[in-house]
Amino acid sequence: MKTLVVYSSRTGNTEKLARAIAGALGPDCTLSCAEDAPPPEKFDFIAFGFGVYRGWPDGELRSYMLRAKPRYAGIFLTLGAYPDSEHAQVCLARAEGMLPASKVLAKLACHGAYAPGMVERMKARPAGSAHGWDEERAVRVAAAAGHPDADDLSRAQQLFKAALAKAVPPPDDGKKALVAAWFGTAVDAAREAYDLAESQLPVKPLRAYTSRFVRRKLGGEVPSLPGALQRLYLDGVRHVKVLAGLLAAGEEYELLRSDLEAFRNPLTGFDSLSVTAPPLSTPERLRRFLDAVTAELPDAPVLFMGHGHADGRSDFQYDAAAAELAKYNPAWRLGCVEGGRSLDTLLPELKKAGVRRLELRPFLLVAGDHAVNDLAGAEPGSWKSQLEAAGIECTVELRGLAAYPAVARYFAEEVERLG
Repeated sequence: MKTLVVYSSRTGNTEKLARAIAGALGPDCTLSCAEDAPPPEKFDFIAFGFGVYRGWPDGELRSYMLRAKPRYAGIFLTLGAYPDSEHAQVCLARAEGMLPASKVLAKLACHGAYAPGMVERMKARPAGSAHGWDEERAVRVAAAAGHPDADDLSRAQQLFKAALAKAVPPPDDGKKALVAAWFGTAVDAAREAYDLAESQLPVKPLRAYTSRFVRRKLGGEVPSLPGALQRLYLDGVRHVKVLAGLLAAGEEYELLRSDLEAFRNPLTGFDSLSVTAPPLSTPERLRRFLDAVTAELPDAPVLFMGHGHADGRSDFQYDAAAAELAKYNPAWRLGCVEGGRSLDTLLPELKKAGVRRLELRPFLLVAGDHAVNDLAGAEPGSWKSQLEAAGIECTVELRGLAAYPAVARYFAEEVERLG
């Protein structure tokens, strides 16, 4: 059972409780302030602690609570009002309402000493003003002084230790699976690239295609991502990793992530569901990916053809990839079928550089229809035909990137990084 105690504390009162509770939950419990807290999805039980400000947790912890969806939770707070007051109970209820996906096993309101500066500000307010100083306020401040004390800390430890004992550890019954979610291809020879990439993965995956067009063309031979996930869920699988077999973080990736959301419901979905990010999505991933791509390239001019998007929405990712690729070898270039990096924009650059020979390669995971026709086809509009018409001799390496052994290992490493 992975446990976390996360807190926000302006006066130190809540931090005292947090440290005591974390100590009671054992040496494997993680203790963190809200601003430095680790991702909440790593934990099965989270105890959330805060000082009350205007009836709510403060901004840092409030933001963290709204993101967190642990299986089990506990809430503890400190406030100047009496712990058994209606105000304290309302504050606990508000905090619990921020955790609709969790079973809250412990709730604790504790007196917390007023900060000296706050007392001085109350005394400076006009008589009769809200939160001003009067005899009743003086009694309440005196009662809160010295809290949380040793009894408070002991009570908190006992309460949260008992709560953790009620939590049921997540099952470790081996019901885990991996889904390889590729865009898909109807070209038989191209699918060998998927086969090679999947052979390097830590476990044999269930294959899914995100392209409705390809699935229809294959007559439903390969399921959609939701179809694959539903099959696994009905088979009793509760922990799933998804390899996003896409290059760019564009429209297809957002649709893939949207498909996953229906299976994240804590009551009807998987206990854990994670997905890799595309290689062009971050500079660090891009560099590791290009290390793999360039591992077997010839020391000669190469022109890659990627896909891109007609309205240019993914141009910046391919621009970044082209710039990084040129750092390996200025003679290696990248264009796209769609978007701003068209062959029309690259031809003047090739002519100016005096390029007379080129090796054409698809910057696509599989050498499907775009590679066979748009890149290497015999029609006048193909890249090969246009380049040869411009006096540039072309050879073609018609192999998808997923068929590069180093690229296949890259995707395997991305899955392993999911934990």
